[in-house]
Amino acid sequence: MISLNEKQTNKSNLLYLGYFFLLFSVVLTASLFFYNLNLEKNIVANTDKINQINESITKLQDDKNIQVYNLLQQNKNVLADLTKKSRIKDFIYHVRSLEGIYWIVFKWFNYNNWNLSLQASAPFNSTTLASNRVSMFIKSYREDPKSMFDLWFINNFNWFDSMTFWVNLTLK
Repeated sequence: MISLNEKQTNKSNLLYLGYFFLLFSVVLTASLFFYNLNLEKNIVANTDKINQINESITKLQDDKNIQVYNLLQQNKNVLADLTKKSRIKDFIYHVRSLEGIYWIVFKWFNYNNWNLSLQASAPFNSTTLASNRVSMFIKSYREDPKSMFDLWFINNFNWFDSMTFWVNLTLK
């Protein structure tokens, strides 16, 4: 049997335990409340920072210099390709150097859509046959890794006192 003193001690222990849980719940609730307030304040501050950054990005995107730079970056390869394909002076020097190498005279020059068309002739020469020079040009130019152009198939030539033929080249 439980004595009266033990019952009072148990009730008092239960009462203390109840007060402890109540106090613990109040402290926990207050802690969570203040933590929530802190989080909300941080969220508002971060939202403001995000809005400021978005405004800065919008201002930068509206800047004409930035727009031009972005366009240049997006089209860098296209512009480099167009620059390469518009070096007409280099093409002329290249063709003139071929005359000296192969003893072939280029009489007519047309550059259109990155294709170069030339009328060429190998004049009569007592030391070297014109046909040998033309065949040497065709073979050597196609095999030359330094050539600026790809040589098309030559499907038309004339031969009177010089061998005349059309050369079609495509820029590499």
